[in-house]
Amino acid sequence: MSPSSDDPRARRSRAACLAAATELLVEGGPERVTHAAVAERAGVGRATVYRHWPDLQSLLLDALATDARPLLTLGDGPVRDQFVAHLAEQAAWLNQPVSASVIATVIERSERDEGVRRIREEMFGRADEHLTGMLTAAVERGELRPGIEEHARELVSRILGPLLFQRFMLGVRLDEDIVVRTVDAALAPWLPNA
Repeated sequence: MSPSSDDPRARRSRAACLAAATELLVEGGPERVTHAAVAERAGVGRATVYRHWPDLQSLLLDALATDARPLLTLGDGPVRDQFVAHLAEQAAWLNQPVSASVIATVIERSERDEGVRRIREEMFGRADEHLTGMLTAAVERGELRPGIEEHARELVSRILGPLLFQRFMLGVRLDEDIVVRTVDAALAPWLPNA
């Protein structure tokens, strides 16, 4: 955003401001993220914050985008192992206070803000095409039954839904055992012998 993005000082001040915005988001939600509060927390002048983000919406969007992460990005290999490995890593982030603030803000604001809607899509929706390809490969390897490819979104909701509910509604700290049970329950109807 900054016109002098090659300037190391500008990069440092931008990083400090984003870190400050994230802290404020965690402490009090999006209402706490203001130019003045970010400047004070980051130890920079208010003009510096305005130079990077002329309006409050762009500051909040960048703070959210910095901390938002796709919840499903899988590699190659057996589909179950990929789900478990990736989601066990994600559990560490989901157990941090920043994840609750980011996810709550993205969910709430995406209903009326196109920029936040794009962040939501990055977090929850971009995995479809990649996941469908992985599921097709899993079917070809005999790991899963044919037809699962058309149910990629349903599969994602059967995995992420329970994990997010347990973490944010019940306050359960996620661990690998919870991830394994959730993945296994979601994949069970699609196993070859099911």
